[in-house]
Amino acid sequence: MSEQHSKSSALSGLPLVLIVLGALALILATFMPPAIGGHGWRWVVVGGSVVQFVGWVLLGWRLARQGGGAR
Repeated sequence: MSEQHSKSSALSGLPLVLIVLGALALILATFMPPAIGGHGWRWVVVGGSVVQFVGWVLLGWRLARQGGGAR
C-alpha cells in the first residue's frame, strides 16, 4: 500500500506544474509578439491553453478522488 501512496505523492504536484507552465506560455505569447514579431505565437497560445486545461482536469480528478473540491 505504501508503494501506491509513494507513486501518487510523487505526481501530486504535476497538475500545478502544468497549470503554471500553461499560464506562463500564455503570458509569453501575449507580450512577445509586439516585441519580436512573428506569427508562430498563436501556436504557443494553443499549446499553453491545452497544457493548462490538462492541468486543471488532473487537479479536478484528484480533488474528486479525495472527496474535496467545489460541490
